Amino acid sequence: MSVDVMPCSRGHTGTRIVRDGIQRMGGREKQRWRCISPEGVHHRFLGPLSRPRTVDGTCEECENHLHAHQGPQAPAEFEYLVKEIAAALVDLGRGSTYTDAAKRVRAQANYGKTAKYREVINGQTVAEWMADFVPVVSRRWRPTEWPAVLVLDSISFRWTDHSTTSKSNLMLYSILAAYGYDKDGKNGRLWKLEAAPSGDASSWADFLGALPGKPESIVCDQDKAIGGGIEKHWGMWAAVNLVHHCEYHLSARGTSRMNSDKLDREDPARLLFHGALKSRERWDAFEAEVRSRPELLNSNNWLDLNAIKLRVQTFTRENIPPVYSNSAVEQPLRDFRSALESRVYSFRNRARLNNLLELMRLSYQKVDRVAGYSTDIRSYLEAHNGRPKRSYREAYDPQFDGAGTQQFNSLWGVSAQIAIREAQIRKKGSS
Repeated sequence: MSVDVMPCSRGHTGTRIVRDGIQRMGGREKQRWRCISPEGVHHRFLGPLSRPRTVDGTCEECENHLHAHQGPQAPAEFEYLVKEIAAALVDLGRGSTYTDAAKRVRAQANYGKTAKYREVINGQTVAEWMADFVPVVSRRWRPTEWPAVLVLDSISFRWTDHSTTSKSNLMLYSILAAYGYDKDGKNGRLWKLEAAPSGDASSWADFLGALPGKPESIVCDQDKAIGGGIEKHWGMWAAVNLVHHCEYHLSARGTSRMNSDKLDREDPARLLFHGALKSRERWDAFEAEVRSRPELLNSNNWLDLNAIKLRVQTFTRENIPPVYSNSAVEQPLRDFRSALESRVYSFRNRARLNNLLELMRLSYQKVDRVAGYSTDIRSYLEAHNGRPKRSYREAYDPQFDGAGTQQFNSLWGVSAQIAIREAQIRKKGSS
């Protein structure tokens, strides 16, 4: 697209395009254009990507002089620049709140504007951009199928009712996560994040059903919900033969049981346990030693729970890709918990939180560049004539139905929402 002549927004050909003054509505002065037919009929337009005037006629990036029609680009109906939208999305992915990101982009937009200075009350504008543009900026980085090695884990946020003696601890919502490797156990990256009201087997089955393909190996902790989700989606065979339980957690739990049995450091069972998870021969020796000593109640109980699985797992270990623990996915989940925990109750819309998690995933992968996001947003706007369908309203949770009954939000678990409402009613009744 030439910077000197803007193509007609209605697709007219054989017409003459000329500059037609300045559009001042919206706060920033934008170059307006006129399309004139051979018969003299004309119409005005801004173009798919309008060009706001620079403050002093100088490019902020290269410091060269720009003509009035060569300023930075903005969506036709937006006051904000494309690069400001992109910068806000980057800020969100790196942990900024909606309000903080909105204040930063508002301060940039207020610089040099001709309209009245505006304050930011909340982050609604930035939240709306997520629905419109997160799918755009993430498209090139979004996996299209499951990898050869899939590592699974989750974190959950809970609500505790401190107003009663029972202090019920209910699931608020979970974040399910997948990390992936190629068949050689290399080139690992954070594959997918998704929020769900529950971290149960059905939630995991839906999560796994979001992408095609089936991995060669699945590494996870001994989480029954994950195992149940694998069985629901890929069947019992996959749940038995593809799952490799995290060796770090198995080692920690086995060691804890031996500690409970008060085994000293040089006890034969402890010595045999070193390396027991790495080969069937070593596992058999360890198991035989513990079984020969029925007084080791805790260690024998642990074997009762795990021996059958670990006989198979240690036998097949050498034939699977070399990924044996879920530590790769645990670290980003710890980081995300740290970033979200202080505002855990402010998230109530599932679609919006999932968009935020996608921005955080891109940030964790170090592909969250303002320039890259801007390029993708500009291409998207040009393809839709600068006026794509605004989709943010489709994600709203209705507060009331047609009969005036209060509705549940889409993110929190229903049991927690009911308990929270009851606690609020009790609080009002006692005040």
